[in-house]
Amino acid sequence: MDQQVLIRQIILSFLIVAGCLACDPLANPVSGRIEFSSDTLSFDTVFSGVGSATKEFRAINRGKEPLLIDRIWLAGGEASPFRLNINGVPSTEMDDLLLAQGDSLFVFVEVTVDPTGEESPVAVIDSVVFMSGSYVSRVILEAWGQEIRLVEGDVYGNVTWTEGRPYVIRGSLFVDTAAVLTMEPGTRVYFHYDAGMTVAGTLRAQGTAEKPVLLATDRIEQEYTDVPGRWKGILFLDCSRGNGLHFTEVRNAAVAVRISGREGSLPDVALDGARLMHNSVASLVARHADVSAVNSLFAHTGFSTVSLAGGGSGSFIHCTVMNRWEYGYRTEPAMFIGLDDGTLPEVTVLNSVISGTLNNEVTIDASATEAAGSFRADSSMIRVDTLAADWYTSPLFRDVFTTGTLRFIDEAAWDYRPDTLSPLLDIAGREEAAAWPYDIRQKPRPSGNGPDMGAYERQPGEKRPEK
Repeated sequence: MDQQVLIRQIILSFLIVAGCLACDPLANPVSGRIEFSSDTLSFDTVFSGVGSATKEFRAINRGKEPLLIDRIWLAGGEASPFRLNINGVPSTEMDDLLLAQGDSLFVFVEVTVDPTGEESPVAVIDSVVFMSGSYVSRVILEAWGQEIRLVEGDVYGNVTWTEGRPYVIRGSLFVDTAAVLTMEPGTRVYFHYDAGMTVAGTLRAQGTAEKPVLLATDRIEQEYTDVPGRWKGILFLDCSRGNGLHFTEVRNAAVAVRISGREGSLPDVALDGARLMHNSVASLVARHADVSAVNSLFAHTGFSTVSLAGGGSGSFIHCTVMNRWEYGYRTEPAMFIGLDDGTLPEVTVLNSVISGTLNNEVTIDASATEAAGSFRADSSMIRVDTLAADWYTSPLFRDVFTTGTLRFIDEAAWDYRPDTLSPLLDIAGREEAAAWPYDIRQKPRPSGNGPDMGAYERQPGEKRPEK
């Protein structure tokens, strides 16, 4: 009897072990093909000596049995500019990994490119190799590395920056009171996180429509193009004079351009063909300063896109000021004009567009009487609820319409060219347009029966680009 009990126990144990093996998703692995979420991992241009963003791909077991991966390795080994993290472990090589049916493992990749001394970007290529029995497959890694000019000192005296290798600022750059920093056409300046530029002297960014000057974040991957708040922006002090941003794009900052003076000392900046966009607080903030803008675009900020206060002046001719904000609820108008030391700036808006997602996209924080002496708009589109705006009086607006759908070619892609049905077409003031016969892209104005409102003049046949 005891012997029979013993036999039953042995059989029961055997069945339990067999059952457990049958339930184990990693039992009895086999070799086989590995599939990948991507067969090529491509990085945008990265700066020499500076690490890239992390990218990832997945190795997937689509077979019906557990899969044994004998070895994963970086083909270039330790000498490769690429770095791997395999299933959470930093390593260039791992052995004997098991994947259950339908399961996957993650491989994270970074790249750092060594200086080359080359002006043009250079290709960097490697691969991650997978071996499972006789099956060998790989994922290609590719990147473009760009040599940079790292700016480590402040600017004293007259200095000229040129196109070619980009300038990278990792901290604070100061332009001294006696200094003139000139940026020639095609100059690119990239700012590391929380970096900034302060100008006590003069900044002359002299781009062209074909070769604009660019000041932006040093995260140059495509997905960072419209990401705001990556660096501080440019601050012009009260002793700064003769500044110009001509065909210049300033983006990804907290405040793209801040110009701050005081009574009796008014710094100045002239913008022509400028694009100030994708900034977390504002694109232009001026206090006790003289600002003139022609054929310029101000867009996509978390608060007022353009903010003016105190003495001084603001002139906007053939400009587009547009605001929408997808990162949260926006309450501030696209343009704010306020008192500072009891004074308002003298603001003129001609042949321009000021609009956005709010009912009121202009606020003058003053009485109607004070506003009447300081603000004038002509031949423009300005989104305002004239019944709710207590500063509004009809003499402020001449040939201005305040409501309507503006119809841009692709507002979601920040493309503010008017389309064929836009109410902005052919109705801007001809006298001002005659003084500025080319738009923000140096396209002829007018191109139709009359000049268009805003920075962009519609050209025949323009349409949304195919994606």
